[in-house]
Amino acid sequence: MSKEDTYIAAVGVGAIWKASLHGDAAWRIAMTSEHARSPSPVMDPAIGRNMWEFEPVPFENGMRMAFAIAPFRGSYAPAELDSKEIHVGVNDSWDEITVVYLWMTEPGIEFEPERLIGGPLSLASGRQVWVTAGTEPLLQKEEHGNTGSILEPQIPGQHDVRAPGFIVRGYKFG
Repeated sequence: MSKEDTYIAAVGVGAIWKASLHGDAAWRIAMTSEHARSPSPVMDPAIGRNMWEFEPVPFENGMRMAFAIAPFRGSYAPAELDSKEIHVGVNDSWDEITVVYLWMTEPGIEFEPERLIGGPLSLASGRQVWVTAGTEPLLQKEEHGNTGSILEPQIPGQHDVRAPGFIVRGYKFG
């Protein structure tokens, strides 16, 4: 985070894609500038780095759900945790999904989530950023035997979601 900016990147693709929440102005999912300058970017940087742009989520009662990440269990792969990473425990259940939420609160707003993962981190305006986890019913069938995962951006107004975010789906390569 910097000034009023909040950045979100997945470990596996953080060098390629990131979500940028710039205060109350420009929210987007874009190719990183470092990857755009690399010898073989995933797409031609001449067409622009911003793939998805969207309006900031409005505050309600001094808080807003700013972003959500919902990984299906078929997207999980064994991996070593870096000492800087936070592990979010999940139930191995076919009918629920654990979602990580990024919340923002206005200065002076009390926020007491049930499952706090990180924060608060303060922005220049006095707003605070919190990371929580929750469980939601899973309404779609998952695929199993996957060999990787893909990020599926979700955008309010384009998809039936309250906040922008990523669904992380398992994927069979080959």
